[in-house]
Amino acid sequence: MQKSYLTSDHECGFENKRRYFTPEEANKALVLVRRIVADVVTHYTRMLDLHETLESALTSRTPRQTELLRDSLIKCVNRLQTCQEELSAIGVELRDWALGIVDFPCRVDGRIVCLCWQYGEKDVHFWHEAQEGFASRRDVEELQAAR
Repeated sequence: MQKSYLTSDHECGFENKRRYFTPEEANKALVLVRRIVADVVTHYTRMLDLHETLESALTSRTPRQTELLRDSLIKCVNRLQTCQEELSAIGVELRDWALGIVDFPCRVDGRIVCLCWQYGEKDVHFWHEAQEGFASRRDVEELQAAR
């Protein structure tokens, strides 16, 4: 049975979302987001491995072995889709499947910015403008000082 944690180019696509996070709320949401993103990173790596194995298996394995690999790949992709839906339901956006980069929408002085977190980081400590990306991350303290 699958675990479920809930009953692109790089501009943040949060304009139509209703939930905006403060840094404190983003850190509280990490309890759930962290678990989902751990699954994403694991399943994404597995998906890439299965895809590579399946491509080479098409010529070197029996049809039954190939079918089993294909079924495993489909299950992996379905799990990733479920994870994506769970993150979207929370109100965050997954930016990098391999590295586990997530943006939390935040409203500051009438504009939308992205609080940015990467799998493995303890808390949300960074942010960037909506039209910028991970490489432009700045310390969240700057954002709070500007308020």
